[in-house]
Amino acid sequence: MKIHVMSAWTLLALEALFVLMLALQRNMGDDAAGRGMATGFAMLLAPVVLAAAGLLWWGSRGGPAVAWWLGFCIVASPLAYGAVNFSVDMLKKIDRGMWRAQQGRFADARLTQLAQAIDGQDAAVLQRQLASGPIDWTARDRWGRTLLGHAVEKAVSDYGEPSRAEFVRMLLAAGAPPAANALVAEPGMASISAHNLVYHLYGIHNPNALAVLDMVLAAGASADAVDEDGRPIYFSTYTVLPALEILARHGADFTRLDPRSDRLQQNALMNAVSMQMWAAARFFLMQGLSPDYTAPDGRSMRTILAEVDPPGSSYYGDDELAHRAFMAELAKYPPPR
Repeated sequence: MKIHVMSAWTLLALEALFVLMLALQRNMGDDAAGRGMATGFAMLLAPVVLAAAGLLWWGSRGGPAVAWWLGFCIVASPLAYGAVNFSVDMLKKIDRGMWRAQQGRFADARLTQLAQAIDGQDAAVLQRQLASGPIDWTARDRWGRTLLGHAVEKAVSDYGEPSRAEFVRMLLAAGAPPAANALVAEPGMASISAHNLVYHLYGIHNPNALAVLDMVLAAGASADAVDEDGRPIYFSTYTVLPALEILARHGADFTRLDPRSDRLQQNALMNAVSMQMWAAARFFLMQGLSPDYTAPDGRSMRTILAEVDPPGSSYYGDDELAHRAFMAELAKYPPPR
């Protein structure tokens, strides 16, 4: 018997067995859809398997050859689908691997060695290389990152290795400027906030990112970063209290107003309350932002609070604690008569 004939009947047998297993399987799930899923698939696939069997039988018993080949295509389609998906996944992995291999590859071999020392967490080699002569801090690897940008990305992507942040500190101490575009030279079609060094770090809340944010601000990066719409960094939905406290330590101006047309000239306190970010709202109160400041549209923090936090609102866990602390702080500022 020819190999393609044996393959066809073998595939048919395997698929029939699979459909039978689905039909006999005890349905699981917490809802009707979940409980009936196995039976539903069996009812859907059984006619397809029967049709393939009929075509193969007809084609192998004197029927038209096209019937047999149609049956073969039906039974071979799951295998072909799996092979195509496997090939696509492998190509994607190879492509990602080749792309990742470009990280830390500079035209200057010495810079590449520095990047390799950072990758390998070899502080001694990095220190020797840093001391061996001037460094072009503006040079970029094939990803478009400066050496500092490369070290920053390595540091903030590692949750469990706080020692990686120290390599950023070493570069800054050696004179690496915390340029706003250290990660990408130009934002291109993506948002500015995704590529601004401070804004990028501000949106990552792991300990390494917070530590590196503190470092680059101490080295001279601006704490008054804005997004592509000109909104101050602390208007971001990514705002968390530890990041705000770092900005405060480095002199961020929290009095700036929102340029968005639908929230024109609202302050950061109003923005935080509108998003029910109670810890941030309390922080802005403690920074001296007035709960009675009124925007040109006539709204104030108190009017926004009445909308988003009506009497009877309830919160849970950390939100409840943060809301309670905010309301206690707000109580120190009685409304004007």
